[in-house]
Amino acid sequence: MKKNISSIIFSLFLLSSLCFASILDNSYKIYSKDADTLFMSALSAINSNPRFEITEIQSRNGYILFLYNSKYYLLTLTKRYQNQTEIKILPQNSDYSLGSDVAQSIFASIDIQLRTQPMEQVK
Repeated sequence: MKKNISSIIFSLFLLSSLCFASILDNSYKIYSKDADTLFMSALSAINSNPRFEITEIQSRNGYILFLYNSKYYLLTLTKRYQNQTEIKILPQNSDYSLGSDVAQSIFASIDIQLRTQPMEQVK
């Protein structure tokens, strides 16, 4: 009986960790753009959506803190290589129930923006 309970608990733990891994995989994306251009695109994408309220911007560190549906989200940019930048969007309260939907919405807006209005590198 003890073995069955521990097996069930382990299965639930494994299932929940797979679910969170999937959500986290949908919360970041790598772009073939420099960090400055991508930061401006992300800022524009968030600012263009009236449901998002920007509360703090740090361009030097590459992050934007914004509010959506009474929850805070943090968008961070990390330069990986010369022309490759990673964007990560995660909720600040560790509630990942809507996190990937918000991230996918912003990524879609950035993708459209980069396709229709290519920006030049900021120097």
